[in-house]
Amino acid sequence: MTKKYHHGDLREALIAETLDMLRQDEGNLIGFRELARRLDVSRTAPYRHFESVEHLLAVVAEEGYRKFVEALEVVTKNKALAGKDRFLELGVAYLNFALENSSHYRLMFDPKFFQDDSFKEVKQLSSQSFGLLKQTAAAGLPPDATEDEKNQLANLAWAAVHGMSRLFIDGQWNRMRDRQKFIRESCRKLLALV
Repeated sequence: MTKKYHHGDLREALIAETLDMLRQDEGNLIGFRELARRLDVSRTAPYRHFESVEHLLAVVAEEGYRKFVEALEVVTKNKALAGKDRFLELGVAYLNFALENSSHYRLMFDPKFFQDDSFKEVKQLSSQSFGLLKQTAAAGLPPDATEDEKNQLANLAWAAVHGMSRLFIDGQWNRMRDRQKFIRESCRKLLALV
């Protein structure tokens, strides 16, 4: 086995190897012993950077959420887009992020991060991304829309784009000829419904 890690930043090497294992659909193999073997370091070396595998996975999920928030903010901060156009483009950006970062995306929504208060940073970043969706959805509603109406619209839009993302990632739509056209038309139809 050729060494993947020689010296330097083991923390970043552990994150990169974890993400690579997720890309290769080897998430079930992720553990400090396996990571140490792949990086050719001692079995105890990962503990110098992460207290547990769960902590490592949370850091990888946080990295994904930060990239996700950045991708959504490209749309939400675009002053050239009006309310409904911004909502449509946000859906497109959401789906494109999920397709281009499927390993991060799957991990970001792992239920273990949302069961208790152990992973506060993941939850905070998740809330921030939902906040961008809610804020954008609210801009398309009448000014007197209630908080419940804003939440309902944001949750409906989220369910639609999240479901579509998972169908793409899980391979159900592998034979789609023109993904981008389908994504844009789907978001347009969703917008017309709401």
